[in-house]
Amino acid sequence: MNRLLGSSEHLLWLLAQTKPINVVLCATITGPLTIKQLTTALTWVQHRHPLLAVRIVIDNHDQPRFVSEGVRSIPLRIIARQGEEHWCQEVEEELLRPFSWSEGPLIRVVFLQSPDVSELIVTFDHCIGDGLSGAYLIRDILRQVSEPGIKQQRLPDPRSCEELIPLSARGLSRDSVDEDFENHKTAKSHLEVVTNRPTNQKILGKEQIRLLHWCLSPEETARLLSCCREKQTTVHGALCASFLLSVADEVRSATETVLKCMSPVSLRNHLVQAIGEDFGAYYTRELTYHQIKAPTDFWEVAREVKYQLNQVVAHGKIFAGVQKVKAFLSTKPDPSRLRQYVKGLIGSDLTVTNLGRLNIPEQFSLLHLRELYITVAGIAPIIVGVATLGDKMFVSCRYLNTVIPQACAESINKGAMQRLREAIS
Repeated sequence: MNRLLGSSEHLLWLLAQTKPINVVLCATITGPLTIKQLTTALTWVQHRHPLLAVRIVIDNHDQPRFVSEGVRSIPLRIIARQGEEHWCQEVEEELLRPFSWSEGPLIRVVFLQSPDVSELIVTFDHCIGDGLSGAYLIRDILRQVSEPGIKQQRLPDPRSCEELIPLSARGLSRDSVDEDFENHKTAKSHLEVVTNRPTNQKILGKEQIRLLHWCLSPEETARLLSCCREKQTTVHGALCASFLLSVADEVRSATETVLKCMSPVSLRNHLVQAIGEDFGAYYTRELTYHQIKAPTDFWEVAREVKYQLNQVVAHGKIFAGVQKVKAFLSTKPDPSRLRQYVKGLIGSDLTVTNLGRLNIPEQFSLLHLRELYITVAGIAPIIVGVATLGDKMFVSCRYLNTVIPQACAESINKGAMQRLREAIS
C-alpha cells in the first residue's frame, strides 16, 4: 500500500501528534481462547485488512503517506485477568498511549486472559479506522479463531473518503472555510462552568482519562426502541438527550444552557463505492446545538437531535465537513490555527458515538461474545460510546479529569442513565 492520507485521516494524524486520538474496543469473551489461536488470528486479519499493516512517511512534497513496507506484526500484550473491572484500567491506559506513526502498525491488542473469561482490547489510531471498523475487526478475529480453516482473500487497498464522495457533492468555496474558522474561534465549552477550570489546564502536568460503563438489559433495550418509535425519534436522539439533560442539570444555569453535541455519522452507505464492513475511517462529524432550560421534555430534546441530523442528510450537506477539512488543510495552517480549527470542528460539550445494532453474532463455536464496549480518546470533555450487541446495549462514558472532577462526571453519568430508564419506564 502506498497512498496519500485523505484530508480527514490527515487531520486526525496531525491532531494525534499533540495528543493520542485512539479508538479502543473491549470485548468480554467466555470460553477457551489460547494465545496461539489469537496470534494466528491477528496475523490473518492483518493480512486481510491493508490498513492494519501501514505506517506513515513524509514524501518529497512534505505530505504524509500510508506505506506498508517495513511494518511489523500487530503487537500483542498478554496480562493475567484480575477481575471484572480490570479491563477499565487497561482501556484508560490504552487511550493515552501514543502510536509510533513512522514505524507502525497503528494498531495493538491487549489480551486479559483467564481460564473461563477473557477480555480482548483492540486499540488503533483514529486516522486508520472508525468505531464500526473495530467492531467488525473483533468479529473477524473471533471468526478466525473459531474457524481456523476459513479462506478469505486480502481486501483491496482502501481509498480515502474524499475519493469516494459523489461528484454532485463536491466543491466548497474557500469563503465558507474561512467563515467556519471565524465562527469556531468563538466556541466555548459550557462544561467550564461546571468546574471553573480552563479546559487546557492539566492535573499534575498530565492528562487523565477515566471510564464509566453500564448496560441496558434486553427488556430495557427493547423498550427503548419501542418508545423511540412511538415518540417519533431515534435511539441515538434518546441517548444524546439523556446526557445533554444530565450535563445541563450539572451546569445549573439560572436561565438556560446552550450545549453542543457532536455525533459521528457513518458515510459507508453514502459513498460512490460500497464500503460494507471494510476497515477504514468512513465517517463525518456533525454538531447539533441545544438550548436547555428547566423544565425541558426528554423526548423533545431527542426529537431535536434527530431533526438537526436529518437536516444535514436531507439537504445534501453530509459531505460538507469532509470538504471543509480538505480546503482548510490546503491553507497549510500553523499549529495554533490548526488547534483552534479542530476545536471548532469537533469540539463539543458532549460527543455521542453510537455504533447502533451490530451485525455481529454472539456465538463463535465454543466462544461467546458477552459484552462489547467502545470508547475514544478525542478532545471532548465527555465522550459516550454505545454499541448494541444482540439484545443488550452497552454504554461507556469517557471523561477528562482535567476538565471534569470525578464526582461531577459520576453524577452526569448516573443522571443520564436514570433519565433514560425513566423515559422508557
